[in-house]
Amino acid sequence: FQWQPVVHYIAKAAGFIVNGLPLKLDDRTPTYVIFDTGLSGMAVSDELYQGRNLQARKNREKSVWGEVRVSFQTKAGDEVELSARKPITTPLGQDTPWTKFKGNLIVLGLAFLDGTSMSIDIDDNKLQLKK
Repeated sequence: FQWQPVVHYIAKAAGFIVNGLPLKLDDRTPTYVIFDTGLSGMAVSDELYQGRNLQARKNREKSVWGEVRVSFQTKAGDEVELSARKPITTPLGQDTPWTKFKGNLIVLGLAFLDGTSMSIDIDDNKLQLKK
């Protein structure tokens, strides 16, 4: 038996909507979604975390991370949206394995995969999601 290295499956974010309000994703700074089944809720880049907190305070929202919807495009060009209600959300901070990455990250955990089956083809490095 030989251990395989950890592979993170990612997609480029097309949209990030919280409590019905879109968080602006800068076209010049890429935002990627990482799927992590070892995470319960969601972790986001500090920039997104602080931006969302500011947006919620400005709008006097009762819940900062109430209904969260994240969308991305598949390789085939279809758009997929995953959502969660009140996911435990933390900022990524500086202590991450992705310190050299320049952009924003949204790490989605099991709260976003509820009712969804996830299949991974390790030979072709593909991830498939089905409702």
